[in-house]
Amino acid sequence: MAEDLDEKARRVRELLSSFYKSDESDSGVSARRRDTLLQINTKGFEPERYMASLVRKTNLPTLLKKHVEMAAEIKNLDSDMQMLVYENYNKFISATDTIKVMKDNVAGMESNMEQLLEKVTAVRTKSDNINASLFERRGRIEELNGTRSLLRKVQFVFDLPKRLRKCLKEGDYAQAVKFYVGASPVLETYGSSSFRTCKQESEEVIATISKRLQAKFLADSEPLPGRAEAVALLQQLKFPVDVLMDGFLTSNMKHLLELQTLSHKSKSPDDSKKFISEFTQTATAFRSIFPTGESRLNEAAKDLLDKYFANVNVSLQPEAGSLSAAELISLLKSLSADVAKMHEVMPEAGFIDGAIQAVESAVKQHVNHKFKVLYAQVTGALSDIHSPKQEQAKDQQKPLLLSLENVQNLIVNGGLEVLKDLTQLLDDSVDFLVSWRDAYIDLVQSGFQEFFGSLVDHFISLSLASATQGEGSDQRLGSPAPGFVLLLSRLSTFIEQEGVPRITEAVGDSFIGGSLGDRPAFLPSEICRAFRAAAEKFLRQFIDVRSRKLSIMICKSITTPNWLQYKEPRDVRMFADLLLDEVKGMEGEVKQVLEPGKSHRRSDSAGSSSSTRSSNTTRGDSRSSRLNNRGKTHLLERDVAKLFKQRVEIFTRPELTQASVISMVVKIALKSFQEYVRLETFSRCGFQQIQLDTQYLRDPLREVVDDDNVVDFLLDEASKTKLSVCAAAAERCTDPTPLEQAVLEKIVHTKREKRLDDEATKVFI
Repeated sequence: MAEDLDEKARRVRELLSSFYKSDESDSGVSARRRDTLLQINTKGFEPERYMASLVRKTNLPTLLKKHVEMAAEIKNLDSDMQMLVYENYNKFISATDTIKVMKDNVAGMESNMEQLLEKVTAVRTKSDNINASLFERRGRIEELNGTRSLLRKVQFVFDLPKRLRKCLKEGDYAQAVKFYVGASPVLETYGSSSFRTCKQESEEVIATISKRLQAKFLADSEPLPGRAEAVALLQQLKFPVDVLMDGFLTSNMKHLLELQTLSHKSKSPDDSKKFISEFTQTATAFRSIFPTGESRLNEAAKDLLDKYFANVNVSLQPEAGSLSAAELISLLKSLSADVAKMHEVMPEAGFIDGAIQAVESAVKQHVNHKFKVLYAQVTGALSDIHSPKQEQAKDQQKPLLLSLENVQNLIVNGGLEVLKDLTQLLDDSVDFLVSWRDAYIDLVQSGFQEFFGSLVDHFISLSLASATQGEGSDQRLGSPAPGFVLLLSRLSTFIEQEGVPRITEAVGDSFIGGSLGDRPAFLPSEICRAFRAAAEKFLRQFIDVRSRKLSIMICKSITTPNWLQYKEPRDVRMFADLLLDEVKGMEGEVKQVLEPGKSHRRSDSAGSSSSTRSSNTTRGDSRSSRLNNRGKTHLLERDVAKLFKQRVEIFTRPELTQASVISMVVKIALKSFQEYVRLETFSRCGFQQIQLDTQYLRDPLREVVDDDNVVDFLLDEASKTKLSVCAAAAERCTDPTPLEQAVLEKIVHTKREKRLDDEATKVFI
């Protein structure tokens, strides 16, 4: 309650202080230069000037608002002042009551002190009287005490056999040895005369006690303090030291070996601490009992140390699971502390060398495990991407993009996490790693070199899974999908351009130095070259697979019909839709994975000028077109010859962009279209069907390539492109009479509207 009142009072004081605070320094020249409106809280505040200035500079609504605000503040301050007065009044009443209670307590205490003083005075008087009465007899009392002590010693010697038997019966060997050692001078001096019987009986009892102490010393179940006590008692009885030393080492080293084995199996920190504690106690007890037995102690501890470090290696390098850097550092620090304790007890035993070897082995295993886990995560993610069991990708709008981002994050963030984990071993300055720093840096750098090298090899093996099926570890994956191969190409480029530089920068920040050894150094340029070559290989493989699939589709569409008996075309063949669907699917994959790149499109007006000119010419004189078939055939032949003079580069070096890849696939497919057409013989209807198909394909294909000239050269009827396919068909046609342009455009327009409706229905579903 008092604390609440104090808190309220403090809050009220702060409110009052914040409102009425004054600063003496503000009364100077600098304060007078301020605006009068800001001096309301100073001692020199002039209300009349303030009001005059306020009325002059402020309008009526603002004055009313200011009035309301000040009235509210005044009411709040008045209520706070009243509350502060009430609280201070309550504190004053409470203090008055407390003072009254203290006054009453002090009054009762004075009477108690007077009674205590009277009693102390009476005790002192009686003590003085007793001392005075005994002073005259003090000398006689001391003489009698001396005689009594002598009689007790003689009686002690006579009672020694009896006392020893009693101690033997009760198991109080320490007291028995104490009695015997204390009486030994008398027994040695007078044991052949007056105390012969006492000496013989005492020696018989002591011999029995000595045997029991030896048995206790050699007992495995006896705790270390008990055995140490037995050794000390036997030493007092002048038992041979060498025999005791051998027995001590044999029993204790066996016990420590069992304890170490138990500690390793249970993996309990308490058992480990118990082992270290008992080892330290054993070594300390041995040194305190046998100061000259250091060499024997080191020999006996050799087997124990070998077993200890074997178990340490197993703890630092578990077969199942792995240790984080924090856990490893904790174990290494614990090992360092334990070894320091044991080394302090036995510096000649070689604990430091054994610990350094164990730490180096554990750190190597930890580094290798981190890179193995990172490699397994990346390869596992890649396996999941193109595994046939991955059905959830169907429900995703951009599965390749999501997979690409996932693998990119795994490589970069995973690599940085590995570096962060491994850097802790340097930042925490583990004692045993100080002398091994350069080798550790080499180990980490070579780990990244091997990781990226293994990764590029894995990429290549995945891209060749169909060729290596049944031989390698990727047998379950089967042939890779084209989109997956394209993803590998994009991923390789990402690693070359972003992944390796970021990892290199992080490695340079933390792992500087190192010495060249038998392990490969981290060479970013070599890694980048490998991934660059792999990216080009995968890109060509994607283009080859996609173009081959389109070529097979075109081949079937050309070789299957009987073109000489073909009926008059009324619609675009289904193969054209299938071809566009395939191109659209490829376009979707490419757009998910690759950047757009540069386009070389012509303007819409220029791009359609040739088609418009062709349309107008054909509409204006369709009858003349029919009458001059031979002339058109001659023109086609001339344009075919022109094709070989003005070639479009088909097999160029592809770039890792959407436009370049799609254009390359389309060019190869259309080139295949041309070559397959040249192998067939067409009737007039067959030729018109080819004309209709190419006209339908022209605009959709022009939308996906980077250069309109590609499609114009290979498909467009009024320019170079369509001449390649249609001219080839005309050369192989018995009557190369083309369709009327109006009929051609009507069929194509109807087909495109139907395709758009079908696509809209699919999207809605």
